[in-house]
Amino acid sequence: MNQKVSRRAEIESLPKVSSFLLSMGRNSICSERAYLNGLVSFQYFLLQDNDLKSYSVESIILAVSVGEINIYRVLDSFVSFLISQKLSIPTIKLYVTAIRSYFAYHDIDIVTSKFKTKVKMPKAYREDEEALDVQDIRNILLACNNRRLKAYLLVLASGGFRTAEGLAIRLKDTDFTSNPTRIHVRKEYSKTRVARDVYISDEATKYLKNWIDWKYRDKDNKWTKSAKPDDLVFSVYTVKGVPNPRHLYVKIVNEFEKLLSVVGMDERKEDGLRRRRKITLHSLRRFVKTVISDQAGQDYSEWFLGHAKSPYYTKKEIDRRQIYATKCMKYLTFLDYATLEATGKSIEAKLREKDREMQAMKDKYELELETIRDETNQKFNQIMSMIQQNPKLSQVKPDVLQKKI
Repeated sequence: MNQKVSRRAEIESLPKVSSFLLSMGRNSICSERAYLNGLVSFQYFLLQDNDLKSYSVESIILAVSVGEINIYRVLDSFVSFLISQKLSIPTIKLYVTAIRSYFAYHDIDIVTSKFKTKVKMPKAYREDEEALDVQDIRNILLACNNRRLKAYLLVLASGGFRTAEGLAIRLKDTDFTSNPTRIHVRKEYSKTRVARDVYISDEATKYLKNWIDWKYRDKDNKWTKSAKPDDLVFSVYTVKGVPNPRHLYVKIVNEFEKLLSVVGMDERKEDGLRRRRKITLHSLRRFVKTVISDQAGQDYSEWFLGHAKSPYYTKKEIDRRQIYATKCMKYLTFLDYATLEATGKSIEAKLREKDREMQAMKDKYELELETIRDETNQKFNQIMSMIQQNPKLSQVKPDVLQKKI
């Protein structure tokens, strides 16, 4: 492990690599970290290849620029190496993109048409994600005995946060005076780099407050924590004195996977490579998206989840909050049985009202149909009576007879 860390630090300190990563990290720290992972894998590939083991990620730049090495052959071999490491297809594509950007940054152009012809990338075959319903989420929450994890899951399942967005919530980002509770999502941890305000249910608010109160409870010893505005809500302690949500991710995911095992929902996908679980923390975000789309419409759901939305869709904050409170929140409640019972009664009342409307429409339709039938029979009898009185009328066109009637 120490050897891997030292090798990673050694690669990161190389001048060409350092300047490239510095450029990539200006807009996204995550991109910088991902690209560094790609360069580390590329260095390991060079060491494993008999024809390239004399080169490093830095020295290969000169070899490619003078034509000593065919860049397309190198990239194609790199793809084969990544496949042999049983990495997921998105990871392979990310690492290849990182290497292409690295060469392009150092003035080595890779022609897209040539790349597509000479470097065969693996195809990603998409399958529908496992769907969650209210009962699934309720079962997960009922089996959860971890205060922090239960509060976090309720925040995700009612606010539709991305995993990192939820972990990045600070005390000062939560507005409990708003009804429903409003939480600010920082642009630094948003995938689209756009800050937004999100609402959570009253139920999630209750468990979130309980967690915060328990976290800062008086322990009668030196371990008693004092609340600070910049404290991360779901962090128990800080690493090196700096609150960083990324330090929480692995711990939270491990706790969630253990919980899935308890409730028997830890099945894995049959993708042949790294078999990922069918249910993940992101599944809660998909559930919120589905519910809000059904209850408040597509435009509102796209805004709520922080996706790209129509520039023509604009609403004042109080209106957005009202929509969530009246149309969405009751369908994003899982353990508050009083609310669930009221919601169930409301749904039953709506169904009864729909049944009455459908019966009324059916009665109206049958009445209109009977009226049309009577009018048709009356006109038919008139026509037959006219023909009996004057047989020559049987040769007259029907539309003429209609006019005479």
